[in-house]
Amino acid sequence: MKKRGIALLLSLIMTSSVIAGCGSSSEDAGKSTASAATDKAVEVTAESSELTLPLSDKTETISVWMPNDPTAMAKNGGDYNNNPYFKELEARTNVHIDWQVPAAQTESEQFNLLFTSGNLPDLMFYSTGQNIAYKDGLDAAVDDGYFLDLTDLLPKYAPHYLEALKKSSENVQKAAVTDEGRYVQIYSILQTSQPSFFGYVVRQDWLDECGLSTPETYDDWENMLKTFKEKYGATAPLSTVPTWLWNLGYGMGVYNITDFYQEDGKVKQALLDEPEKVRQFLTLMNKWYTEGLLDPDFASETNFWGNSVLVSNNNTGVTCTMYTIPSALFLPSMNDDNAAFSALKYPVQNKGDQLKAGYVVPDTTNSWVISADCKNPELILKWIDYMYTEEGALFANYGKEGETFNMVDGKPVFTDVISNNADGLSYDEAMRLYTYVPSWPGVSYDWERELQFVSEDDFKMCYVWDDFDHEATYYPSYASLNLDETAEYSDIFSDLSTYIQENLLSFITGSKSLSEYDQFIETVKSMNLERVVELKQSALDRFNK
Repeated sequence: MKKRGIALLLSLIMTSSVIAGCGSSSEDAGKSTASAATDKAVEVTAESSELTLPLSDKTETISVWMPNDPTAMAKNGGDYNNNPYFKELEARTNVHIDWQVPAAQTESEQFNLLFTSGNLPDLMFYSTGQNIAYKDGLDAAVDDGYFLDLTDLLPKYAPHYLEALKKSSENVQKAAVTDEGRYVQIYSILQTSQPSFFGYVVRQDWLDECGLSTPETYDDWENMLKTFKEKYGATAPLSTVPTWLWNLGYGMGVYNITDFYQEDGKVKQALLDEPEKVRQFLTLMNKWYTEGLLDPDFASETNFWGNSVLVSNNNTGVTCTMYTIPSALFLPSMNDDNAAFSALKYPVQNKGDQLKAGYVVPDTTNSWVISADCKNPELILKWIDYMYTEEGALFANYGKEGETFNMVDGKPVFTDVISNNADGLSYDEAMRLYTYVPSWPGVSYDWERELQFVSEDDFKMCYVWDDFDHEATYYPSYASLNLDETAEYSDIFSDLSTYIQENLLSFITGSKSLSEYDQFIETVKSMNLERVVELKQSALDRFNK
């Protein structure tokens, strides 16, 4: 497919936003104005807020490209249209979906092939985090004639989405607008902020049996791991993947060692800005590895949510996981009735030190983009906008009232169809069939629904992990590079990132001596890491404006 030339310039840019007919308060309006993504905003009128079902008098078909959800696909005979949720959604809207679903693990490759096929689906899943994105960025995709600029269409056909966007965080509002001031993506947006949902857990029963207090400092952690190794014969007292291991450097002031962070608006990279702190961290991790306190196979570990085999065999006492995993996966696989897990904060150097980094849960997840070839974008936007109405959001998150949920004291409560499925489906499997699939784009997402299946003690772990300064070092994931920056960034950082990762692992395992660390830093500088920081700074500066 040849590029189609420069798209039409942005046309509908207003200096104020009016959210009417949707129940917004003056407080909400003030927040929207104060935290607007740019000095410009699209206008939403009371007339445009109306949405009537069905969306069409006759059944209309739209083509949708969506990644493969193995769980849902395995339970629905390989067709999302077999999901009870999508059957009911079609009945309500009169919109039939022609799903285009690539084989699992081929999504990124297949998405890129769409642009050479000459036949783009009407609606497409889009996620830079999953590498399902146009290589030159959103503005380029519009200019090249692939994606539709939605700025003119959203006020009339997706006002409820815009209302949710105006009430979201400032970061989300900024992210929703491209560098050229266009609205191209349609996000899912969390109804409420979510605390950090993953971090390190410890065998609390082991701590109690050993008379140990919850560890705070690196020395406390080292003593704990040694005790677990000696008393319980743990072969991997600390079990984790490299990505989570790097987070243990936060307490030393080593932030995002393989990536970037910011302080007071200045982009930094630990190897450039804090090389001695990185050396200190690597020295400690090498010590733990050499003394058998760190899983000898950590460098090749791929299970991001904890190695359940090591856990069930009592070979590890500390691992990194998600708050739902210990009760749902770890404990059922163990033969020890006394086993228990509790959350650990990242270690610090001195008792009482405050952490300046951790996992910040984005207020939005993945997004939709609409093909510039789409014949009826108005219908698609109405279809998406339904998931942002009060009725549509309730249906998307909880399914059909009287079937998958009932209202109890004014709140939706799942029935046994979800919580105790007669076909043996777990609650996660059932939700992927009877509700809008979690993590999919284009919905006002109520993450708190999952708390119906999580104990209070398990959820308390999130507040332990969330106890850090969220703004101190966080580089917003929404700060995007422009076309020229993306090309230069990829050219430099693809090889550099691999070099950094390989050497960090080598220093920890001892396959490379720390006496070579200074030369490593010089090589990193010679590979133009400073220039990559400059590119990230440009993206952050634009985002902050």
